[in-house]
Amino acid sequence: MRPVLLLPLAALLALASPLPAANASAAAPAPGSAACDAAPEPAPAACDGEGPLCPAAERARIACELRQAIEARYVFLTTKPFTLAAAGRPAFEPRAHLEACVEGERAVAVERDPLRFYDRMRRCVAGFEDGHLLLRVPSGAPQVALGVGLRLASDGRVYVASRSPALRQALASAGFDDPGALLAPGTRVVAIDGRPVREAMDVLAAHLPGSSAAARDERAVDALTRRDFLHPDRATAALTVIARGARRTVRLPWWASPGAERGALGRALLARTGIRTAGLGEAAAALVDGGDPAGGVRRTDSIFAPDEAAALRTYTGDGGGPAVRLGEVPGPAGQPVCYAQLLSLHTEALSADGERRPFTEVLGEFLRACDARGADLVLDLRQNGGGYLSHSTALARMLLPAGASSPGGALVLRATEFNEGVYRERAPMLGGAPAVGVRSRSEPERVLESIRGARKAGDDFTPALLEPPLRPDPAEGGFRGRVVALTSPSCMSACERLAGLLRGGGRAVLVGGPTEGAGGSQQEAKGLAARWTDSRGRLSVSIPNAAMGVQPPGGAGEQASADDFFAALALENRPVAPDRRYATTRADLVEHGRGWREQAWAALEHERPLGRP
Repeated sequence: MRPVLLLPLAALLALASPLPAANASAAAPAPGSAACDAAPEPAPAACDGEGPLCPAAERARIACELRQAIEARYVFLTTKPFTLAAAGRPAFEPRAHLEACVEGERAVAVERDPLRFYDRMRRCVAGFEDGHLLLRVPSGAPQVALGVGLRLASDGRVYVASRSPALRQALASAGFDDPGALLAPGTRVVAIDGRPVREAMDVLAAHLPGSSAAARDERAVDALTRRDFLHPDRATAALTVIARGARRTVRLPWWASPGAERGALGRALLARTGIRTAGLGEAAAALVDGGDPAGGVRRTDSIFAPDEAAALRTYTGDGGGPAVRLGEVPGPAGQPVCYAQLLSLHTEALSADGERRPFTEVLGEFLRACDARGADLVLDLRQNGGGYLSHSTALARMLLPAGASSPGGALVLRATEFNEGVYRERAPMLGGAPAVGVRSRSEPERVLESIRGARKAGDDFTPALLEPPLRPDPAEGGFRGRVVALTSPSCMSACERLAGLLRGGGRAVLVGGPTEGAGGSQQEAKGLAARWTDSRGRLSVSIPNAAMGVQPPGGAGEQASADDFFAALALENRPVAPDRRYATTRADLVEHGRGWREQAWAALEHERPLGRP
């Protein structure tokens, strides 16, 4: 059986303001939608030959179906107003927001550019401030990029972080001069197309999913030069930079992803704007899909200079991209330190040198070797987008010293027919009855029983399902070294759960920025996908149907209600806070993470050893 993908998870929590009774408020019937109940209007003559998304009625139909799907499935439908208010966000009413999205489409009688409709839907979904409410365009939205990566630094300024190795060749092919040193790593960018860079980021952030403002900023600064929404209306972009003490303007062409012309949306964009596709073979893919930078630092780089980073062993995940880097490096005072960079928990196996092995087997072997050598550990979680719950639990257990224990996680599900179907399929049952010979309930059976009980009682949520305390495997002896975990707003979902488990058990010092605060979960089974698609396949949105949390130090007791869970344990819009704050500086971009290294070494030197004399 495949591991369960539980994309959000948990964190150590500062208690927020108490929420009203979750089950009571969610059980209230949904009000009708005047916009959705209205009879569809005939398509205007102006839409003849303009495509299916031109008429308002068709777009309003999609918005209505999205509204209904979120109301039926979304785990935070009734709690979002309170978590956002507790986080200092403006008042938010989910049903009124969705109604406004429907009305907004009815107000646009004719839409000749489908990409603008998808942008409005992105902004609609982004209004929930949830990093797991991800919108996709089944027919494929074209991606555009400038070949330059930017980063937001701790001083609030935006700097060049990297350049695609294909950019110089691409510029020459397109008849542009290579700006060279004007776009060297560390160059400050102050405006794009005459708009201040902070203002441009805010426009983009309003269309991006994110459970915290910091997470949306991270995604928005990336989107300044690479995105598949809010497409540019011209073929070039003007970057205003400060280089050699003076303001200079650098003009770069936008590049569309290879093959963009094969889709209707891409063809229309290229024809309207004159943007070119990257036609330089495999090297051109770096313009839109990443690739080794010509100097500078990518988000997924380690905290070491290239010569030291080359000694790390890189493992690829199920999708073929880098997922884990492991190795031993010189630490404080030259002492060896183990370094584990986890870029993803969303892979069942790791591959290196032609060998494919289970994820936890690779990590367990590495940690046992580190422990045997008496090495401490720096766990780099800064760019981990989450993945499997089982991986975060296993890693938290591996890092406990022998004889120690740590509070576990917590889960709450909406008590819906869909979720009952998911767990009915997961549970080892035949015809709705326990399989012959099964004496104890499996975890899926326990969840299924909880969902059924809540539905029978008319509750919208299950009680909180609490994980028992975590303990290391006695056969492996535990990990005795110090642990420093590096975090940032790009650590989300299962990554946050791992950070929360480590901090909740007092097992690691967290260094860096708060995590995202994305606490939803996609509970699904074969034939029952958490991703929703409208009836005609125009729009797709992942809708979290469960919520994750981490128990506080000492545990949450034997049981907890859904109300207690949302008031104190849930992660959504509540990032895991670091013990020692740090954010990327300009020096990190030009000196390959020097500041991050110094922070990690300082934390190790001040941390008391656990499990060793």
